[in-house]
Amino acid sequence: MRTDERIESRPTDLAAPNVVPSRYRQVAVAAVPTLDSAWLVDHFTDREVYFRTRFVVARHEGRVALVEVDRRPSPELFTLTADARVLAGPDDCAVLVDETVDTGVPSQLAEAAEAFPGMRCVVVEGSYSHVSFILNPAPLRIRLIDVIPPGPAKLLDQVRRVLATAEDLPPVVVVPDLVDSRQLLAEAYDVPPQDVLIPCRGSGMEFPGSTVSFLDERPPVRDWTLLGCERSNQIHQWFYGSTPERVDICPRQWLATGDPRTLTRCCLLQEGIETTPTATVVPWGASLAEVRAAIETIVERSGVAWTHI
Repeated sequence: MRTDERIESRPTDLAAPNVVPSRYRQVAVAAVPTLDSAWLVDHFTDREVYFRTRFVVARHEGRVALVEVDRRPSPELFTLTADARVLAGPDDCAVLVDETVDTGVPSQLAEAAEAFPGMRCVVVEGSYSHVSFILNPAPLRIRLIDVIPPGPAKLLDQVRRVLATAEDLPPVVVVPDLVDSRQLLAEAYDVPPQDVLIPCRGSGMEFPGSTVSFLDERPPVRDWTLLGCERSNQIHQWFYGSTPERVDICPRQWLATGDPRTLTRCCLLQEGIETTPTATVVPWGASLAEVRAAIETIVERSGVAWTHI
């Protein structure tokens, strides 16, 4: 006998975007002899189910269909269904088995669904063999602008780490737009400058044909080209009392034609987040908490629709 109250539910809107279960325990899996819609409705109506079951992934010969059931009110551990409906038939469903996917996280389900463009429902058997799904995937796509090297891109890694555990956020997919500072330097000069000054050491900071110095080491001044942002320019002015020739790598320069779903970082911002009409900005050394706050801001500004049931 259970003591918790029965949770009332309304039928799922077949056209609603980003439908994901709030708990994978709401999803049962059943082997069936056919995926015919009429048979599934008849089979799962007036049938005993666990009191938390709302969805059934019906399996047959490697294919699946997604069924929703209405449970009759009952204080018992198991109850009978009053009705059933097919939310997605086998032609509308794809199946992914990937033990790296946490099926309790909407963004991880959305990322999994990227492998099946145009499919209405993607069923995922993920970590711990838990099964869940995303119906009508239409994730919020956040454009992330960052500069490399060094690599890997830190902000991209931070966003992915936040989304990997964001059970309470709608489905989000990050779209990296990574700018290579080495390419910026190559585009600025027909012949590479003899001396290049960069803010600090990092993986991938090699420039063939140029001697590289690092600003944070305060090297003896040379006739170099600074590959850096305004903050680096300010530091150079403090160290040497001069402003060098510079190739700007600040991501803000690519925000003029952006939109509110853009995320980037800037070293002139010390803490917190900044919102502009075309982006949300975090500090260059942003914490995970600041990155999370920025994602939440973009979610709020975008008005992304999702159904967490």
